[in-house]
Amino acid sequence: MFDNQDNFRPILYTVSEILKADNLAELNNLLSSANLTVEQTGHDNWNGGIDYFTLFVSLEVKVFVKVRDRIQQLETTLLQKFDIATRHIDHAQITSILIVPKAQQNIDWGKINGSTTKETLLKEVESLKNTMISVSTGGQRIQEVNDAYKVKFVAVDKALQKLNCKNPNPYQDLWEWYAKWSTTFSKYHERRLFITEMYDTLMRALTESPSQNSLNITVDLSDWERIERAINEIRVRQLDAKTEEQFQVIGLLSRETIITLAQAVFNKEKHPSTDGTDISKTDAKRMLEAYINVEFAGSSNETLRRYAKATLDLANELTHKRTASKKDASLCASATISIINLIGTIEGRI
Repeated sequence: MFDNQDNFRPILYTVSEILKADNLAELNNLLSSANLTVEQTGHDNWNGGIDYFTLFVSLEVKVFVKVRDRIQQLETTLLQKFDIATRHIDHAQITSILIVPKAQQNIDWGKINGSTTKETLLKEVESLKNTMISVSTGGQRIQEVNDAYKVKFVAVDKALQKLNCKNPNPYQDLWEWYAKWSTTFSKYHERRLFITEMYDTLMRALTESPSQNSLNITVDLSDWERIERAINEIRVRQLDAKTEEQFQVIGLLSRETIITLAQAVFNKEKHPSTDGTDISKTDAKRMLEAYINVEFAGSSNETLRRYAKATLDLANELTHKRTASKKDASLCASATISIINLIGTIEGRI
C-alpha cells in the first residue's frame, strides 16, 4: 500500500499541505528535502487484516545534526499529520516515523581511471535516462535505438560495479521497459516521473561526489593484483587522512607498492646491478635502477632514462620522509603512480 510510490505520493502531498496550514514550515522543508522510504513492519489479522508501516525520513548529515536534539518531537508531530492524511484508509497504517542521517557514499573515482571518467559516466547515465523517456513518450522507436541502448547499459553497469554503486535501472533491454510502462503507466507524465525518480538518488550521488584526479592510473593492472590493491588502499587513505601519522601511512603504503612493482619486473639475470652488488628482494631503488638501465638503454633513451630515475628518486625520498603533511602525502602518491605508469608502459600494459 504505502510502499507503492503511486499510492504514497498523494498522501505526501496532503501532509505537506497540512504542515503549511499549521505554520510548520521547518518540518515541511525537512520532509521535502529528505529521502523517504516506507517499509512494512507488521501485520494484524484482526478485522480483515491491517498492514503496519514505518516511514524512514533520511536527512543529509549536516541537516540531521542541526535537529537531532528535537528528533522525537519532530517524529511525533509528523506521525500526527500522517495519521490525519491516512485516516480514510482501512487496512494500512503508518505506525512509526524514524528520522535518520543519510548514509554518505564515498565514491572513489580512481577505480574507473583508464576506462571512463566522472563526466563521461554522468553523460552516459543521462543518455540512458533520456532514451527511456523518449521511447515511452512518443519519441524514438525502440527498434532504432535498442542496440545502442543495450551496449551503453552494459558499459554503465560495469562502471557502477567498480564504484560500488547500485544500478537502479533493472531494464537491460528497452522491450523490458516497454512491458513495464505499457501495463503500469497510461500517461506520459507518469513514465517521465518514474524514470526521473528511479535515477534521482544515483545522479545526485555521482554529481555531488568530488572527482579525485591525483591518482590516475593509465596502464593495465589486470594481473598486478597486489599493486592494484595497494593503489586502491592509498586512494582510500588519501581521502581520509588528516593527521601527520595518517599522512605517513600513505608514504609507507607507497614504499611497499614500489617494492611490489620492482619485484614484478626485475629479473636478476637480465637486469644486473650497476655496481655489481647482489640486490636484495626489498631494495626497490636498486632493482628499478637496474631495470631502467637495461630497458631504457642507449643514447636515444637518455632523456627518458633521466626522467625515470628522477621520478624514482622523488618517490623513494618521499616514502622515507619522517615528517609528513597533506602535500607530502599527495606528492608521494603521485610520484608512485608516475613510476607505475612509466614502468607499466614499458611493459606494454597500455
